[in-house]
Amino acid sequence: MPALADHRRLRLLTLCLLYVAQGLPWGFVTYTLAAWFAGQGMDAKELGAALAITSSPWTFKFLAGPVVDRWTAPAFGRRRPWIVMAQTLMVVTVLGILAVPDLVADLKLLVGLLFLNNVFAALQDVAVDALAVDLLEEDDRGTANGLMYGCKYLGGVVGGAGLSTVMESAGLQSAIATQGLILVAILLFPLLLRERSTDRLLPFGAPARSDAKQVAGTDLGEMLAEAPAAVPGRSMLETAGLLVSVFRMRSPALGALFALGMSISAGALGVIATVFYVQHLGWADTEYAQFAGGPALMMGLGGAFLGGFLADKLGRRTVIIGSCVALALVWFGFVGAQSYWENKTVVKGFLLAEPLFMSMMSGGFFALCADLSLPAIAATQFTAYMALSNASASLGQFFGGQVAESFSYPTLFLGAAVIQLIVAGVVAFIDPLEARRELGGE
Repeated sequence: MPALADHRRLRLLTLCLLYVAQGLPWGFVTYTLAAWFAGQGMDAKELGAALAITSSPWTFKFLAGPVVDRWTAPAFGRRRPWIVMAQTLMVVTVLGILAVPDLVADLKLLVGLLFLNNVFAALQDVAVDALAVDLLEEDDRGTANGLMYGCKYLGGVVGGAGLSTVMESAGLQSAIATQGLILVAILLFPLLLRERSTDRLLPFGAPARSDAKQVAGTDLGEMLAEAPAAVPGRSMLETAGLLVSVFRMRSPALGALFALGMSISAGALGVIATVFYVQHLGWADTEYAQFAGGPALMMGLGGAFLGGFLADKLGRRTVIIGSCVALALVWFGFVGAQSYWENKTVVKGFLLAEPLFMSMMSGGFFALCADLSLPAIAATQFTAYMALSNASASLGQFFGGQVAESFSYPTLFLGAAVIQLIVAGVVAFIDPLEARRELGGE
């Protein structure tokens, strides 16, 4: 079988499909289930808490970074074993959900199982991001990160509009079963493809031809005994020390600050808007889920591709700041169009614009994170940024639910716009290559 390191298109395809697998549960929970909860009368406070719980594993995924950097099974690839294991466990949790006889009556159990599913999805994400940093060329990072993040949106479309349609016609169990089948299909890619030509494909069978001499005479027991090996020359303590040194620098620290603030407004409005459209504007829950999780997310997909591409052409900071300003203007404009809120065509226009600029900002920021990350601790540092960005969304969801009843809807949208503009100012002071220049690029 071909190796990812040797085939650019196959490498990009595999990375993108793995991001689809991450977006699938995100779209299902954020749009399909959230709209269903709102349709059942759940208020913004309860909805915000439920979404924050299910998404919280992404906040703590940085804990997996040092483990993924430190331990691997060298014979099978540095990152691939983690990816296969994590996605397999994602499938297992889906099977666990299917085994519950009445998910409607056991909503707490459903939330708990979705929490576990996101634990393994977050672990898969750590390993995939590390694989991308390992294999992508510097001049390809912006485009590739845009494609990858765009494919998370594509997974969200399948999980949102797609599974919402399945649930509407065939029920919740059928929608969850469909999710499981898609995850299994994507799992075949990391399962059947090597990272590098010298890797073994499976724990059994012949080794790759290029390393046949190297492993000749070595039995399977010896290989497995040596498999959980550490990356030579760097202990976890050394990794932690290097990470501290990096984040003492201005630019990596400001990158972390921006990551923590970038999605607070969008996370809060995601909760507030779901309740607003379904309970106050009278949209059916499936109507909202199918549009917000369908055409709107497709705009997000396009925005991620565009953001990554422009990040390579115009610069990371230009794209991030421009997208933040455009996003704030969308929310200011929505408040200005208050007299047209009953007009679905107008409202849908704003629903399309929001994910476009949000994903452009994210595509540019992910490319910036790749620049900020030292190759020696790539999984740990990049994952720290991603964890903070996910914490930003979770905090937004939680606090959005808390403040929804305390302020008017126009005030909430205006506040979100102002916060986004403040956060954008941080990016202007970031030097993307400061850490590599000061500490070395290896």
